[in-house]
Amino acid sequence: MSKRISVVLPDDIGEAVEKMAQEEMRSLSQMGAILIMEAVKARTTTQENEPSTHKTKKDKGAA
Repeated sequence: MSKRISVVLPDDIGEAVEKMAQEEMRSLSQMGAILIMEAVKARTTTQENEPSTHKTKKDKGAA
């Protein structure tokens, strides 16, 4: 099942996303989903490859 979310973007970012969607003949929703998936993948890949120098919320309180 897919998760539905709603986001509010600054005008300049929203316009850039709209332009990308038009150039790729995609809906705004599809383009937003692609960009979010790419960002999440990049962030999780980066975090997996970097040694942790700070505690995350999950680690708080652990000794």
